Amino acid sequence: MSNVSQTLQGRQSGMSAWIARHSDAIMAIAIGFALASKLLLVFRINVHWDEFYFLSLVHDYVRGDLAGSLQTFHVHLFSWLTLLDGEVAQVIAARLVIAALATGSALAIYGIARCFAPRGAALFAVLGYLALSVVVQHGTSFRTDPLATFLTLAALYFLVRRPGEIAAAAFSGVSLAVAALITVKVAFFLPVVAALIWCLVPGFKAQVRTAAAGGGAFALAGGGLYLLHRATLAPMDRAAIDHLQGVASKVLFEDGVFLRWADFLTVVAFNPLFWILSAEAAIFVWRSAWIGRRRADWVPLVLALPLLTPLIYRNAFHYYFPLILAPAAILLAIFYDQHQRARAAGTSRRSAPIGLLILAQCGFLAVHVARSLPEEITPQRTVLAAVHATFPEPVPYIGGYGVVASFPRQGFFMSSWGVEDYHRARAPVFADIVARTQPPLLLADSPSLYGAVIPGVTVLPERALFPEDNRFLKDNYVRHWGMLHVAGKQLTIPAGGQPATFDIAIAGDYRVESTIPVSLDGQALQPGSVVTLAIGAHAIEVAGGPAEVILRWARALPPPDEAPVGLLTFFGVD
Repeated sequence: MSNVSQTLQGRQSGMSAWIARHSDAIMAIAIGFALASKLLLVFRINVHWDEFYFLSLVHDYVRGDLAGSLQTFHVHLFSWLTLLDGEVAQVIAARLVIAALATGSALAIYGIARCFAPRGAALFAVLGYLALSVVVQHGTSFRTDPLATFLTLAALYFLVRRPGEIAAAAFSGVSLAVAALITVKVAFFLPVVAALIWCLVPGFKAQVRTAAAGGGAFALAGGGLYLLHRATLAPMDRAAIDHLQGVASKVLFEDGVFLRWADFLTVVAFNPLFWILSAEAAIFVWRSAWIGRRRADWVPLVLALPLLTPLIYRNAFHYYFPLILAPAAILLAIFYDQHQRARAAGTSRRSAPIGLLILAQCGFLAVHVARSLPEEITPQRTVLAAVHATFPEPVPYIGGYGVVASFPRQGFFMSSWGVEDYHRARAPVFADIVARTQPPLLLADSPSLYGAVIPGVTVLPERALFPEDNRFLKDNYVRHWGMLHVAGKQLTIPAGGQPATFDIAIAGDYRVESTIPVSLDGQALQPGSVVTLAIGAHAIEVAGGPAEVILRWARALPPPDEAPVGLLTFFGVD
């Protein structure tokens, strides 16, 4: 038995030693695989509601409807998407652009790591970052975060690579200004920038010059671009201004501390190696900097400071972590370098050989890519094809997330934050929305809407609409196909020739669906007839009865033959 054990240990040692001898080549191949896999996964990973929402902002801008200036600067970069056919195709095209920027982010991580460690250690940092589950799943999503990751890393690279140079500081300021216009989360990196200048630039006067160059470029570029951006948008209403004024307190402190602890623990659980090695490197950096008393030694910890932001940031969901973990990946390079130095000097404590650590990182990368491989976009294509087949031309519609980006969405964005604001207002909204915008389509693309109009579906109280809104939507829309509802009435007419009265909220042509003739406002109608109804009260009756009659929006074309898609399938949950 001991001989077998020794043989296995020898093979493992031999494999680890072989990997260690060829570590740079193996890590480079693994990094290439990680970047190439992104090009495949953009066609397979389910489109998140945030991605549909960011696409809808682009369409709002092109239509001239976009009023909000906060976190909407990306519309200028992606307005060309509206030339492509279909929302899913547009999201995929945007993802391909972001995949290219993700390659740039990887190069920036490598460049920053090379300031502190040799080539192999820098490659290990890049591999460790790309192997993260959240980077595989969300690193190329059509959100503001991947754009901000690239721009922020570019800024940090020039600050670290060329400390004290005015041109480098100015470039960093411009890069951060553009990133801040894309997402206000970049504010979390401003203390990092200040700390980097303090740590890396010798002399108070040089620090002031560097800070002035970077700060001035940030203010001039940010202010100028913001004014140009604002000039291209629709006028802001009072509600939009009030929303902007409440953003800071809402995302930071209003709901308490460490609100997304469950998301944080999930990220740690799925990526234990990254956190263990980073923690060990952080301890080493702390001790070295404390003993050496050199400010430059603190830089790797300074770069990791954004890891503390989930304590105060309300929206620290999974997709947020690729942004804050990118600069923290430099700690992996520190670990790798110190591990190699200790082993070369013969002072290493018992720990896993570097070959096994590389193999483990490759294993995590392969597992996370494999988990994301199942194709989950087809149901979304099916639903959107059904919408466009039913309404070949854009119409106003009620939706939760802006899934039909090429149609003007009515109502509020139904994220957890949006529904909280809705509940805080303590007033139903949809009767007024429908009266003003007359939307003939309702797409139940959010839990709130799905629970309101789909029989037998219940949602958590914090995501439910008010009873008045539930009743209004059920009374004025009929199910057409799956999540797709159109303007209409489902009426039960009593027996004995008694008329049934009802109200129309959306004026237009309606088709009569019944098995027998009906009389509507005194007009005799055969099944299949189309009648024009104005807003207000109407009466319908049949001879004899009782009868079930549906009045359906006449311009809605027949639904597709495919089986309907439910909300959970649409978003890849079930």
